[in-house]
Amino acid sequence: MKKLIVTGLLSCSLLLSGLIGEHKTEAASFGDTVTDIALDYIGVPYVWGGSSPSGFDCSGFTSYTYKKAGVTLPRTAADQYTKGQAVSKSNLVDGDLVFFSTYKAGASHVGIYIGDNKFVHASSNGVKVSSLSESYYTRTYIGSKRIGNTKYGWVLSEGSWYFYKNDVKQTSWIKDGNTWYYLDSNGKMKTGWLLWNNDWYYLGPSGAMLTGWIYSGSHWYFLNSDGSMAKNTTIDGYVIGSDGAWIK
Repeated sequence: MKKLIVTGLLSCSLLLSGLIGEHKTEAASFGDTVTDIALDYIGVPYVWGGSSPSGFDCSGFTSYTYKKAGVTLPRTAADQYTKGQAVSKSNLVDGDLVFFSTYKAGASHVGIYIGDNKFVHASSNGVKVSSLSESYYTRTYIGSKRIGNTKYGWVLSEGSWYFYKNDVKQTSWIKDGNTWYYLDSNGKMKTGWLLWNNDWYYLGPSGAMLTGWIYSGSHWYFLNSDGSMAKNTTIDGYVIGSDGAWIK
């Protein structure tokens, strides 16, 4: 009877461990992230030299928005125009920077493209959405740049999960939220047993590193709080052998 009770408790522990970190969301594109952030500040007043939600000028708004998305931009529109990859107006995607020559020669105004031929910017009337088709912006438009338009986070590709930071596949251990995952040398998320630095770890079906009791291959194992497999010890009154398996 005691063994049945313990087995039931261990099964519950396994189920709970397996549910932690189960949900995984594909990464939004960098451009989507920038656009979502930028639109949160519609209505913020214009302030010359402003670079915070209490007031923005045009380049203060773009630099603040990009920084929240993880990319540092130069402070002025002119300097921002020297960065990134030039893109044509017909190839704009969400998050691209659009530049205008307004009160002086060169890039003196900048906004963030949000699709449908529209952009969000800190105008003299505050942060708002305007159209590139408006005669003023058609006349003053001088070019666009793509900066940091990269993948960041989980990406599902051909049935396998990968994790990107600034468009680069990550490898080895990563921590997403409060959960650890392991990505092999090709960036592919691993599940099941993993031997790393002479210790065994177990990664559940979602890829999350498990702790506590788990049942695998007809044996019970105990994973320490750091995820490593316990060996040659006694846990909850149960003896664990040199191979990590509970000795019944």
